[in-house]
Amino acid sequence: MVLVSTRCLLFALAVALLYFIVPKKLQWTVLLAANVFFYCTHGAFYLIYLVSAGILSFFAALLLEKAAASAGKAQEAGKDRGEVQKTLLKKKKLITAAAVAGILGTWIVIKYGAFLLGNINALLRLSGSVTEIGIPELILPLGMSFYTFHAIGYIVDVYRKKYPAERSFLKFFTFLSFFPHMIEGPFSRYDLLGKSLKEEHSFSADRLYEGCARILFGVFKKVVIADPLASTVTMILGDYENYGGVHIIFALLVYSIRLYADFSGYMDMVCGFCRILGIELAENFRMPYFARTVDEYWRRWHITLGRWFRDYVFYPVSMGKTGVKLSKWARKKWGPKAAKLISGYFALIFVWTATGLWHGANWTFLVWGYLNLLVIVSTMQLGDLYEHVKNRLHINSEGKLWKGFCMLRTFLLVSFFRFFSISASVGVAFSTIGHCFKDLRIGALANPSGFFVGMYREELIICGAGVIFLIITDVLRETGKWEKVKGRMPFAGRAFIYALMMLMIMMMTRGSDVSKGFIYANF
Repeated sequence: MVLVSTRCLLFALAVALLYFIVPKKLQWTVLLAANVFFYCTHGAFYLIYLVSAGILSFFAALLLEKAAASAGKAQEAGKDRGEVQKTLLKKKKLITAAAVAGILGTWIVIKYGAFLLGNINALLRLSGSVTEIGIPELILPLGMSFYTFHAIGYIVDVYRKKYPAERSFLKFFTFLSFFPHMIEGPFSRYDLLGKSLKEEHSFSADRLYEGCARILFGVFKKVVIADPLASTVTMILGDYENYGGVHIIFALLVYSIRLYADFSGYMDMVCGFCRILGIELAENFRMPYFARTVDEYWRRWHITLGRWFRDYVFYPVSMGKTGVKLSKWARKKWGPKAAKLISGYFALIFVWTATGLWHGANWTFLVWGYLNLLVIVSTMQLGDLYEHVKNRLHINSEGKLWKGFCMLRTFLLVSFFRFFSISASVGVAFSTIGHCFKDLRIGALANPSGFFVGMYREELIICGAGVIFLIITDVLRETGKWEKVKGRMPFAGRAFIYALMMLMIMMMTRGSDVSKGFIYANF
């Protein structure tokens, strides 16, 4: 079911109507039925993976609490507290490890099996072997990269006693299969979204208005900005040898705009729909292209993914046995500051390896991840020198000119990294970069319209206006003026803007469902 389509609109309307018609205590059942229906439209067979992940994580959490309850009874019976806690910790670790291994292992086999076997075959060929392992063609089920992490986060949170385990499997499964966050997230936490899904919600005209306005803006980003720019990016980067370096660089920068409009547009749509129902989804974006460093960029882009890796990868690794040993060794060698940095760097290697592979089973994503890691670690390591140089040059860190330079630098950096994330192979990425410098064709700048390959004049004008509107709204949000502007604008002014947005959407689609798929759905 394409999210930007008449079919999906009718589905969303039906869900919202049923949600407020049924008795409030049954509202969650409407969502459960909607989740199953939505998933089945993308392949009913693959529901088995989702159900399996749900069953494994649900019962693992119950076993964790049962083990804790048994330990409590043992202590009350007079058994040695230290021994009881030691045994309990072993049981909890075993249950958690088994459940996580089952859920994560299934995902790894399906998503990375071909990648791993392909690399093994490459090593065999290098060693002179003529034997090759057959590579099965496995299809990654819809949303598996998301619900796998949701299930693991839930198990670990119950293990850490962050909140009690859910007693109703169907209510837990409503959270795990929640269709708005199934395709592109956000990564939700059970103590927040799970609670909201179980709560009773009354209809609100204000929420309906706010939700519809946000949905409209999301569709606007997707249809007016992201989809039209896709043709330019695809045609130039897909045939880079026949274009000059300025065209390739332009296409890469356009891709960054397209990706932002595509991904944040999806988030606006699903958050808007949930707002209508009274359910709050975690925000996933905070004007990322206003970030002044790559590290800050990742605190603004796909926020929930970064937080997931922070809580379930970075902290466990940095504070684990190996991380602590490295920290102690560094403390003896170089002092407390180095001790803190070394354990952090060690954990970041795992974080960015996982981040790269999460985005795709390809060496290109690993290189992309390590480029981000390299810049982030370099910034941390050279922080003192960086500040010293700025002071010597009398640079005002809070000056508008410097802020603008840092934002532009960060935007160009993260865009450059995408040479790898969007290329079919590392070789193609380096070939594309090399071609940029070998055949720059500066003269092409004299004909700006020639850069928008595959776009009609009308499309270009509407898309350009859409990009300008997106920039204005993001500037207002970043400066904290968005709410004031909205509050002061008369209803007629807002109605005119909404009508204009709908007209632009209709002009781009010609009244048909022609929206392309979402980029992050592939991850």
